[in-house]
Amino acid sequence: MVGMASEVCTALGQRIRSLRRKRGWRQLDLAVQAGINENYVSDLELGRKEVCLNTIQALATAFGMSIAEFMKGI
Repeated sequence: MVGMASEVCTALGQRIRSLRRKRGWRQLDLAVQAGINENYVSDLELGRKEVCLNTIQALATAFGMSIAEFMKGI
């Protein structure tokens, strides 16, 4: 990943980590809530992986918010 894609992945990762920590969740807790792999949560938080719309929806739902709320500031 280069340039803007990398910046977006980094910003999204920071947003995921912030939301997760505000809830007192471990990465495993978020993974279970969103129905994704714990290692994938780690990679997302570190900005190592790009994310598809289905996963964004699953994460937003896990956090109890809309996609627009979840992506705010990204």
